[in-house]
This record gives sequence, C-alpha cells and structure tokens, in this order.
Amino acid sequence: MSRRDLQLSLRTRIIATLSVVLAAGAVVLGFAAWKYSSVAAQQAYDRLLSGATIQIAENVYVQGGVVALDPPVAAIATLSAYDMVFYKVVDPRGIVVAGYGDLASTATESAARSGVVLEDGVYQGQIVRIATMARHIESPAQAGWVTIVVAQTTDASSALARELTLKALTVIAVMSALAVLAASFAIGFALKPLTKIESEIANRRADDLSPIHAEPPFEIRSLVFAIDGFMQRLADRMNLMQRFIADASHQIRTPLAALDAQVELLSSTKSPQRHAEYLARIRDRTTQLARLTNQLLDHAMVIHRADAAQAAPVGLNELARSVLANSVPLSMSREVEIAFEPADPAPVIMGDAISIREALGNLIHNALVHGARSQLTVVVGQNGDSAWVEVRDDGNVFDPTTAEQLVAPFAKGESSSGSGLGLSIARQVAQAHGGSLNFARSDGLTTVRLSMRRDAA
Repeated sequence: MSRRDLQLSLRTRIIATLSVVLAAGAVVLGFAAWKYSSVAAQQAYDRLLSGATIQIAENVYVQGGVVALDPPVAAIATLSAYDMVFYKVVDPRGIVVAGYGDLASTATESAARSGVVLEDGVYQGQIVRIATMARHIESPAQAGWVTIVVAQTTDASSALARELTLKALTVIAVMSALAVLAASFAIGFALKPLTKIESEIANRRADDLSPIHAEPPFEIRSLVFAIDGFMQRLADRMNLMQRFIADASHQIRTPLAALDAQVELLSSTKSPQRHAEYLARIRDRTTQLARLTNQLLDHAMVIHRADAAQAAPVGLNELARSVLANSVPLSMSREVEIAFEPADPAPVIMGDAISIREALGNLIHNALVHGARSQLTVVVGQNGDSAWVEVRDDGNVFDPTTAEQLVAPFAKGESSSGSGLGLSIARQVAQAHGGSLNFARSDGLTTVRLSMRRDAA
C-alpha cells in the first residue's frame, strides 16, 4: 500500500485520529495521576509525621522544675525508616531543651496550640516537611506552653508519588493500547459489508446495472442508494442509446438500399431521359439521407446534453429571432409571410442554448417545409415561472388531437417525407428544461408551443 493509499484509508484515518485523542487524554490523565499521587503520598507521610509529633508532645514532662523529654523511640524509628528526622522542644521560657536549636517553624502560636500545623520548608539544605504543635503543661515550678517542632525529609514521599504515578501511567498506556487494538478490530469488522459490496460489484458483468443486493450498514445506506440511483440512470441512458442505435440503423438502412438501387439503375440505363430521371432521384435520396443523418446526430446530441450541459442564462427573444432568421431561406421557393413577435419584457431562462436552438430550428423547419402555405409566425411569451416560444402556421398537416403520436422518434405524418425526428427532439428539449411540447389549432392556424421553466437548472 502506497503512502497516498494510507492517507486515504478510512482505517488509517480513524486509528490515527483515535491515537491522537488517546495520546492527548493520556497526557492529561498522566498529569492528573502525578498530582493525585503526590497528594496521596504527602497525606500518608503527613499522618505519620503528625502522629510522631503528638507522641513526642505526650512524652514531654517537668522534672526538678525543668522541662524534659523522653523521646519516643518507636515513633522516631518509624519516621527514620524512610527519611532523616529532626526535632526540637522549646519550653515556656523559649529555651530549647531538646533537639536541634536552629530548626525553625513559621507556624503561629495560636495555630500550634489548636493542633498540629504542617508546612513545607528547607533545613540543612534539604526539602523537609515540618510539623509544629504546642502542649500546655502545669507544674508548680514551671507552667505554660511547650512547643514541639518535628521535620522530616521528603525523599520517601517523592519516591512513593513517583511509584504511584508510574503505575497509573502503565495502566493508562495499557488501556490506550487495548483501545487502539479494539478500534482496529471494530473497524475491520465494520468494514466487512463494504468488502461484500466491493466483491459483488467486481464480479458483475459489464451490462449488469441492477441495484446492489448486499445489505449496507445504516451509515453508508445513503451512499449505496446513491450508487444504485446512478446505475439506474446509467442503465436508462444505455437503454436509450441502444434503442436509438437500433432505430437509427433501421432508418438509415432503408434510404441506403434505395440509393444503391437508384445507382444500379443509373449505371445500367442508356436512355438520356432515364439517366436524368435516375440522377434526380439519387439527388433527392442523398438530400433525404443527409437530412436524416444530421437529425440523428442532433438527436444524439440532445440526449447527451440533457445531462451533461451546464445551464446558463438564455434570452429567448434573441435566440428565437436568430433561429428564425437562419430558417428564412427555406421559404424562398414560395410566398410565405414571416413574422416575429417578441415578449416584453424579454424572458430569460436557465438552460442550454444549443439544445433550445436545435429544438426551435426543427419546429420552424417543419412549419416551413411541411405546414405553412402562406403564413408563419414565431411568438415569444412568458407566464408565471414559465416561458415559451410558439410556432404558428396556416397549414393543416396534422390534427392536434393526434399530434402526440408524431412526437415519437421516427414517427411521420401521412404526407411527410422527413426523418420523423424533429418533434421528438423538440419534446426532449422541452422535458429537459422542465416544460412540455403542446399542440393547438384555432382560427385556421396550427400552433406548436415549446414551453420551459425559467429555473429549469
């Protein structure tokens, strides 16, 4: 697996993210463990220190008018087993009667008289924990408060804190490692359905675009449904193209056969009159074949652009005027009155100008060649969220009640010699733009309306 594959791997991303989170959590927990271990170790040794201080205070007595101390060997031995121990006893007169005279405490007298006061300090260059308390004595020779100060170095408590912290860090590290391993196993188990889906798709035939049969997990169900939808659209497009290719091959085969027959007749005749007749027929067949080929290509283009073209603003007034101007020469063989009625304000839709131009060109071509006797009008209009272009002529080529039959590919009227694709192309363009192709007849005019939604994109 390449480095880029690792970067794109879901397993790698999830485990890496989890590892970062666990590492950050381990740092926080480690710091907390160190703090709690330090506090716990200090509290444990503080209890020992406080107990020893109380025992020393209980062993203070007055003998011969002088304060004396009978050191509690057991208590001092318990403290000495872990650290160095220092103490001093000060009588009510402020005289040190036992211990280290330079051992100092910052505890106040009132606090010491209330109980053991604990504090941190430094003695003989070492960090120590100091306990201070005062005991009241009553004797005829001397009465008052005796102050007891006991200090212990902190090496043992620090060692205990480190040991507790190390154990806590070990537990955290083991749990983090187990979490990563469990996550890796869980990810592998969770991705198994994807492997099944991959296997199903990989083992399919090229023409099998049926929905995926493997049951997808809930989290990727939308993705699988999207893939199924895409494959369905692809299957529909493939079926459409296959049907188009089959129809096109059938439609082209007939004029090619007729053209071949005319060429055979032309090559075998010796009559100049027949020669001219066959040549004229060849010319007509060639023109029809060229028209059919062009419309087949236009049909394929419209089918492709229905999904592939990017929608852009299209001004219908300018587009319809341009298409009509390019189609006018078709009417030069007879007198046809051409008119154009733009809309005000000019409608603008979001659509594919090339497809719309092709649809209008076919409608105008049909009206000029097969419909209009003396009049053709192109009208642009709009209504609410729709805009439309109408082609009106004074012909009577088809009945509007049966016009829907003529929009099927290669469908022709009884007297038509065209390819049968013009109206089909126009309808597909209208549907691709959220509209429709409608037919009507009134006041002696046949009207074909190409309507489109303004926001068809």
